[in-house]
Amino acid sequence: MRYALGIDGGGTKCEAALLDESGAVVGGGRGGPIHGYYDPPEVIAGSYVEAIGRALRGVRGVELWVAGHVPPEAVLTLAIGEAGRVVERLPAREEDTAFASAQVEWGLVVLSGTGSFVHGRTREGSALHFGGIGPVLGDYGSAYAIGLAGIRAAYASDWTARRRTSLAEAVPRALGVSELKDVFRLVYLEQISRRRIARVARTVDEQAEAGDRIAAEILWHAAAELADTAVDLVGELQMSALEFPLVLIGGVAHGSRIWRERLLARLALAAPGARPILPRIPPAAGAALLALRRMGVEWSAEVVSRVTETYRSHGFPKE
Repeated sequence: MRYALGIDGGGTKCEAALLDESGAVVGGGRGGPIHGYYDPPEVIAGSYVEAIGRALRGVRGVELWVAGHVPPEAVLTLAIGEAGRVVERLPAREEDTAFASAQVEWGLVVLSGTGSFVHGRTREGSALHFGGIGPVLGDYGSAYAIGLAGIRAAYASDWTARRRTSLAEAVPRALGVSELKDVFRLVYLEQISRRRIARVARTVDEQAEAGDRIAAEILWHAAAELADTAVDLVGELQMSALEFPLVLIGGVAHGSRIWRERLLARLALAAPGARPILPRIPPAAGAALLALRRMGVEWSAEVVSRVTETYRSHGFPKE
């Protein structure tokens, strides 16, 4: 029996998806972060083991084709245990799994999750990658950028009437403290993590949807920054006059209507032929699709439909 194991992860979580040869998701798991800049090796290894172990629960003695964020061989061996043997390892970058999730081979990927980046690839194979350089040097338009801007806005809320925002009350709740002054301690004394700040982005979006002007402006600014990055990349690749797939990936891109509408409106001015795609298949299952194709299984409409229909029941809650 042959199975495709796809792995995706970053600064917040690691996910693994197990597909059989028909495209059915037969296992899934989620673990913690696997970003080497922010977490020690033992945490990263534990995240892989947790996600992969859950995906392979109940599986024994099979052939595994592993694609995506493939861990070091020792960690992969530990995670797989007695489930089977690895036939082939297919490391793939986030943009590769994003294209696979959308079943396209070229175009533009805009990722906004904990971090962010923009990646472009032409039909002829030319490629550029902008962003993905962390919270200090980049992460334009990301959940981290939005969350940090939300915290700053909360602190400025009592300066003037113009700066008044419901984030002053909402941000402490989002961070699990009772008052805004406690957030100061979290940021400077406890030095809360990048991903914990990024989680505040959901609160900013909620307050914006409820009508808070400051929260909406934060989302507009974040979307415009990443859109401008995308416009620069599209121009460099000479794609502005073309019709091309625009693949949107990440919790912010999928979860924030306000952010997404502003980004698409800005991009439409410079690249009216961009065709937005919000993949219904998550990156982990996209990585598994790459493994399936290496196994010789075509991405037929039937296979893709089966992945879409089955993945949520195997460890992939909605973002």
